[in-house]
Amino acid sequence: MDVEVLKRDDVSLKLLVKGVKLHLLNSLRRALIAEVPVMAVDYVVFMENSSVFYDEYIAHRLALIPLSSERALEKYKSPEECREAGERGIFSEDCFVKLELSGEGVRGGVKTLYAGDLVSGDPDVKPVHDKIPIIQLLENQRIKLEAYARLGRGREHIKWSPVSVAAHKYVANVKIDEGKCAYPKCRRCIEVCPRQVIVEKEGSIKVDEGKLLECSLCRLCETVCPSEAVKVSWKEGEYILYFESTGSLTPKRILIEAARVLEDKLNTFKKALVEGVGYGGS
Repeated sequence: MDVEVLKRDDVSLKLLVKGVKLHLLNSLRRALIAEVPVMAVDYVVFMENSSVFYDEYIAHRLALIPLSSERALEKYKSPEECREAGERGIFSEDCFVKLELSGEGVRGGVKTLYAGDLVSGDPDVKPVHDKIPIIQLLENQRIKLEAYARLGRGREHIKWSPVSVAAHKYVANVKIDEGKCAYPKCRRCIEVCPRQVIVEKEGSIKVDEGKLLECSLCRLCETVCPSEAVKVSWKEGEYILYFESTGSLTPKRILIEAARVLEDKLNTFKKALVEGVGYGGS
């Protein structure tokens, strides 16, 4: 299997993956979404809330605020252990981080509380983006609460997913039969291509190999060609994997953790298979 980095920045990663089966790549994509643990608010205790919003509405909004989790993966117990502790009402420091929020409306105006106003008991676990609005308070309106965050996985609730987007697509294979092509009388495939994959070059119509990875496989070029000179398919065993982080973890860390989780699941399955049916193959 070959992997080439096509694009990388602080919050996203785009890879060209060759020599892999689609079902395996899709398993990795699903692990990115649902299996990599991050911190998120799970319980909220309201001491006071005289705003116009119900407690449940505010708690839901708090839960969807991404929290930095790079060091939390090593500092706190597993999602499974901490979920059980929370259900039993045990908010131990090795499972939960307490974040406090308090505020009061101002006279003749509106007071907006943001994610950055949350005071975390652990400097390593705090909102990724300070300017996410939580609530607005008018004069004589007050709020005071304690939120408890723990590690969790996206399969339990999407608030624990480390990615906002995770998708894969085929790599296009566009072929032009110059014997059938009516160029220069016909240029319709060039005109309709939304990604400029098909271009005029050296007195004929060519596929721009540099833009082939941008092809969306819309097949407009194939549809409008009156002589059926354009054929669009995909390359077997080649895919583009793209995902964006919420900011809780770096894209590299998310990918590594997803691969580790997938490997652990396969090893667990192999062990169960050996113990259950006595299969001893490697």
